[in-house]
Amino acid sequence: MSADTLSVTTAPARPYKRPVVSSLLTNIAVAALLTLAFNQSFIHSIWPLGDSSLTLVLVSLLFLLNLFICQLFGVGRLQKTWLIGLLLLSTGCQYFMLQYGMLMDKSMLLNALETDSHEAYGLFNWAMLPYFTGYFVLPSLLIIWTKHHKVGSKRTVLRYSLAMLSIVAMIAVLVITQYQSFSSLFREHRYLKHQAVPFNILNAVIGTLHDKTAVPTSQSFVHHGEDAQVILGTGKPQLVIMVLGETVRADHLGINGYSRSTTPRIAKQNIVNFGAIDSCGTATAVSVPCMFSYLNRENYNEALAKNSDNLLDILKRSGVKVMWRNNNSGCKSMCDRVEQDQSFARDANCTAGECSDLVLLNGLKQKLLAEKSAATPIFIVLHQQGNHGPEYYKRSTATQKQFAPECESNLLNQCQTEHIINAYDNAILATDDLLNATIELLKELSTEFDTSMLYVSDHGESLGENGVYLHGLPYWMAPEAQTKVPLLMWFSAETIKNTALKTDCLQQNAAQAGSHDMVFDSVLSWLRIESGAIRPTQNIFHGCYSTA
Repeated sequence: MSADTLSVTTAPARPYKRPVVSSLLTNIAVAALLTLAFNQSFIHSIWPLGDSSLTLVLVSLLFLLNLFICQLFGVGRLQKTWLIGLLLLSTGCQYFMLQYGMLMDKSMLLNALETDSHEAYGLFNWAMLPYFTGYFVLPSLLIIWTKHHKVGSKRTVLRYSLAMLSIVAMIAVLVITQYQSFSSLFREHRYLKHQAVPFNILNAVIGTLHDKTAVPTSQSFVHHGEDAQVILGTGKPQLVIMVLGETVRADHLGINGYSRSTTPRIAKQNIVNFGAIDSCGTATAVSVPCMFSYLNRENYNEALAKNSDNLLDILKRSGVKVMWRNNNSGCKSMCDRVEQDQSFARDANCTAGECSDLVLLNGLKQKLLAEKSAATPIFIVLHQQGNHGPEYYKRSTATQKQFAPECESNLLNQCQTEHIINAYDNAILATDDLLNATIELLKELSTEFDTSMLYVSDHGESLGENGVYLHGLPYWMAPEAQTKVPLLMWFSAETIKNTALKTDCLQQNAAQAGSHDMVFDSVLSWLRIESGAIRPTQNIFHGCYSTA
């Protein structure tokens, strides 16, 4: 054979084939992944609660529940989208549970949904990238890459139905045979259901949707205090400034007996201090609407609160000039029907898009003097950024940083506890500056108004106690660090004299009321408003004005 005719035949390269699996096998694989990889908090919690057999049974139950969830929409063209969506929710849910020791329930979800982009940015960091790559990106690419057997529609429906019936039957058998163990365990450890991923996040979504639709949009707006009217005096009009605090726990205020001097300026003012009171919730999205609504913590309903007159509505209708100034993510619908003044100028107190709370006072004196009329009372809310975490170090200026070193990361579990507390306490010093500056402003205006101030925080904060950070735990299990908040008042000497106010009476009444529930009724009475909506048991001014 000549060289010219010699040839070498090579076999064509065989492309690597995508694996072909059944839809059910994919669902089983994802359910197993969710159970074993995304439930570290759940497994860590149940491990010491019983023997290894109970742990195995609980993990088996969780696997079956996850398989039911995966199978629910895990068929046809919807399957991959559904499974990838579950992975995304589960990845984010577990990350924040592990990072900050939080639980996922509807109040936590609502708080997350109502967080603005600036606050949300403070929770993200580069350390999340490898985590999300391993837990979300790679499994999602594998789901996309796999192919499913092509099965006729009738056969698909039959297989789907049989699989669902089998899963439900296995769950029923497991629950029935282990009922005594399960009922006792989940009754004593209610937090477990908030740790089971993705059951917890899906349950939170369903609960939030239910609350959002609890009051039909067609239902008439509910009015309260329609009889409210201001008792006009013959002297100067009242001016009350309410400083609405953010994420301040009562036990970190120096005036409440804290070992550090975090409130040196207001300690020199004539403060009426009520110590620690109970918050209405453990997150702003609950506490602020609850505080301003006529509802109490025990009967609070978000949809009803936002579809009814709140404190500011009644004040405005009774003739009070109402204004809201905001250095936070919003008023949670409470200021929707009153003036929202954002005209205050940003200045040197603002860096990298964040402003010190002192900007809330910019131009306020001039505005108040321009707004003054002969008899109209004025009520102003200053909603501060306060101690909003996890980046506490950003909440104080260089001159306010008395405690060092600070934790300068949003990965709190990677900081030393004392460094976290240093940053948190410096932020309280910033609030002390704001409150002192507010009081000094009110003193300057006391020739034109009877002036006074209210300060109350929306909720507290966990700073690493028992591995828990931030806030938002279910109220029934939240530590006092998240539910005990400060409340204090200041009155000018002329205001006390002109209104014949007995401050010792306020202290006695507050000791009995002792919660956010008293804000609605007390502020109405504070501004000398008469209304049948004021409940004496929740009005700390009740009986505190001398009739002599």
